[in-house]
Amino acid sequence: MINMRRKRSEKTGGIGKGKTLLLLFVMIPLLGIALGYGVAKVLIIPYFAQNQEDADGTSAGQKLPADTAGPGETKAPDDTAPQSPAEDEQAVNAYLQAFDVKGFDLYRIQVGAFSSQQNALKLAEELNDKGMAAAVDEDGMHKVYTLYSFSRELAEAEIEKVRAHYSDAHISKASFPSVEINFSQSFSREASMLRDQLEECKDMLKQVSAAEAAGKSIEDIVEEHKNRIGLFEAQISQAEWPASMGRYKDEILTLYTAMLESYSEYNSRTAIPGQVSMELINCYAEVLKRISLVI
Repeated sequence: MINMRRKRSEKTGGIGKGKTLLLLFVMIPLLGIALGYGVAKVLIIPYFAQNQEDADGTSAGQKLPADTAGPGETKAPDDTAPQSPAEDEQAVNAYLQAFDVKGFDLYRIQVGAFSSQQNALKLAEELNDKGMAAAVDEDGMHKVYTLYSFSRELAEAEIEKVRAHYSDAHISKASFPSVEINFSQSFSREASMLRDQLEECKDMLKQVSAAEAAGKSIEDIVEEHKNRIGLFEAQISQAEWPASMGRYKDEILTLYTAMLESYSEYNSRTAIPGQVSMELINCYAEVLKRISLVI
């Protein structure tokens, strides 16, 4: 019995030693790998990374400028050719020119043309006596007109009525070109506000002209427009104006004053159809001409 127990204990001890050796063979390489990784991460990798940054001429967190070539790189040639002085000026003007005031075509029924202003005024008075609106425009000659319209169709619809009194009456087209706004601060909020107001004023003139040509009362339109002009004036007075826009602003206010005077003098019982729209359109056209000279 004793001998059997000794043999079993010796066998058991041999197995334990084998397991220990196996664990050592497994653990030692794993410990070596872990130790090598730690050394590489803490010492070797930062060392090479720092040397690479020094070679590139950069420090941590910095990048080369977009147009700078790195070591071993060749900077791409710049395809943009230098601009000429004329091109530079065009680029500046394109930036400064924020908008333009759109022009328009006007169709007028011309009744006569005189070298003498007195004769032209006499014919205009004669037209008024016959219940027709009249305006005298000096363009080399003193020309007398009896209808202003933004529509050729409306002018053609009225021409035969005028020819019943003046056989030589004909439609004359006048084109008022756009006014380009191109000056310091022309891109400002104030300049845009005046541009929008001028466009609205032109729409108001079209509304009055169409109503008078159709023989409709413009009494309600007059009151509405007076209120809108008052709003325009309030907007202008509340704005802070750049010095370069002073004269431009003054010209617009001059237009509003003239429009309000025409509207205030309007009397539906005694008004000659078409007279108000003729006066307003003349004021608008003159202001556009003066603005082009200011700018």
